[in-house]
Amino acid sequence: MMKHLCCARGTAVLLLLTVVAQINRAADADAALDRFFRHYLEESFQQRPLEATQLGDHRFDARLDDLTPVARARWVAHTRRTLEQLPGAVAYSDLTRAGQIDYETFRQHLLRAVWLAENLHPFENDPRVYNDYVNDSVYLLLAQSTLPRETNISNVLARMAEIPRVLAAARANLQNPPPVLVDTAIRQNRGAIGFYASDIFTLAGPTRQLPELKAAAQSVVAALQAYQGFLEKDLRPRAHGDWRLGREKFYHKLELDLDAGVTADQVLADAETEFDRVRRDMYVIGRQLWSHYFPKAALPPDDTEGRNETIRRVLVEIGHDHGKPANLTRDARATVERIKRFIRAHDLLRLPEPDHCRVIEMPEFQRGNSTAFM
Repeated sequence: MMKHLCCARGTAVLLLLTVVAQINRAADADAALDRFFRHYLEESFQQRPLEATQLGDHRFDARLDDLTPVARARWVAHTRRTLEQLPGAVAYSDLTRAGQIDYETFRQHLLRAVWLAENLHPFENDPRVYNDYVNDSVYLLLAQSTLPRETNISNVLARMAEIPRVLAAARANLQNPPPVLVDTAIRQNRGAIGFYASDIFTLAGPTRQLPELKAAAQSVVAALQAYQGFLEKDLRPRAHGDWRLGREKFYHKLELDLDAGVTADQVLADAETEFDRVRRDMYVIGRQLWSHYFPKAALPPDDTEGRNETIRRVLVEIGHDHGKPANLTRDARATVERIKRFIRAHDLLRLPEPDHCRVIEMPEFQRGNSTAFM
């Protein structure tokens, strides 16, 4: 009996030691992944200061990226090298499940970044890319950074001094972009000129650095006006590229973007099934609303053509109920306030106080890629 008890105790101790060793090994592996990731970010931010700003690291706010082909090749080399080193630096099997998910997410990000750089070539084919360096690089410092105002404006001045270099890189790098992308860049650059001519001073607010800011803005406006001429008179006439990726690249990009273990064909099949379901639901709702909008008209026949007519005519009537374009921002603010009141009245969640959420009109230099953002 005592012998069996000793064996049981010994087994329990061994199991406990094994579990402890596994826990320690997992903790060490998670820590190794964290160190590896931070090292990757540090080098990335050194190479790409704008990305650091966009992600909330303001140590590099006075700098802008080197956009020459040689520098951008170093970006890709760094990403590819990180991807190759990851399995040797971190033992995937030793990670906790949370750590494994982080590992998988990080690896997918690296795979996607390398593929995009090697297949899309945005710095040669998309003039909108340069607008981020011209506009957002400064706008984000004034609109989002929580550093002291004078620090932000000093960083703004440093970045504004870099804008001519960015524009020179754009002229040198851009080759044969799609016309539609050039047209968008032309409109956005007009917005950039307006931003540096007036809006920047509103964002900056009262500051002792106003004379320096005005002088810098005047120089930037002149540079952007010259760049506008390049976009309209040089790049646009020779822009004959195709924005379409083609089936093979599109399918691969979609699978990288989704990272859901499904192919593009599966996504299409699911979308077609969902389209049919939504279409049926739209007809059911349209039929229910028909008598409200057309009390004296007979419901169209229950066939494909009749269903389409029912949906179309009801949508037209519903579409009459909308605000005026001139009141879009005001209406959006009112809607947000109603949502906040509803949340508070029903105690759905605690809203942040003080409330820094602002609904603003999208700056013209950001328009063209989306209709709204937060």
